[in-house]
Amino acid sequence: VMTDRETGFQLMLENADYTLVMNENGGVKIEGGKAQSLFVQFDEINRSIAEKRQITEKAAQSVQSREQMVSLQNSYNSFVKKTIDKQLDLIRANGDCFVSAYILAGMMQNAPLEILQELYGKFSEEVKNGYYGKLIGEQVKHLEQVAVGAIAPNFTVMTPEGDTISLHSISGKIKLVDFWASWCGPCRKEIPNLKAIYERFRDKGFEIYSVSLDDKRDAWTKAISELELPWVHVSSLKGWDCPVAKRYGVTSVPKMYLLNPKGEIVAVDLRGEELERKVASFFN
Repeated sequence: VMTDRETGFQLMLENADYTLVMNENGGVKIEGGKAQSLFVQFDEINRSIAEKRQITEKAAQSVQSREQMVSLQNSYNSFVKKTIDKQLDLIRANGDCFVSAYILAGMMQNAPLEILQELYGKFSEEVKNGYYGKLIGEQVKHLEQVAVGAIAPNFTVMTPEGDTISLHSISGKIKLVDFWASWCGPCRKEIPNLKAIYERFRDKGFEIYSVSLDDKRDAWTKAISELELPWVHVSSLKGWDCPVAKRYGVTSVPKMYLLNPKGEIVAVDLRGEELERKVASFFN
């Protein structure tokens, strides 16, 4: 009998016999069924990442130099990549099991479209039609709408002056849709480059359409003024609940989409010199 309310476990149900063993420390081991066996493999991989993170954080407390810290971080990142690759391989090899969809659904917000398309394509029809399979299918369709080659979805949002303006109504040969926020350090770091590109190409037909994920009007307008940003600005002032950000699958900022004269997305997340070269290629 389980009397400790803090003890819990996940059971992947299917038509199979199960054996549950609890040790003296409250740990639970479950055997039985293909789905449960597959879930245990995923769980062990996640546990290894958690353990590696704890070890790395402890080691970071005693580093003596920036070089050591960079080396430690690189080692952790390399480990995480390899373990995530193991999870992806398990999903590839078990497309007929709903557990694969369950695990992938938990990863899909940060997964590239190409990976989702590949893995979703390996699912059986039964898995695709299951709850988690449908979630992944919806995410694939959603991301395909804002992938390179697609026509950028139109939207209308409020300007600082209280007016509204739609993306497709803006005149401009080449447009950059820039998701940012006043509190975003990396966004601010990229601004000098955006201003230089804008100054160079604005008279030739380049326009920037910045969508802020701020939720406080004063912080948003103050940043526009202080940073002297001369292009188009809009915001729903709903933070991460911004409908446009959700429609474009934005999970972090800055996030940028470069559009050609037809409104097609031609590049995503270019920065610095790469962005400048790409913009320049349309005007040379």
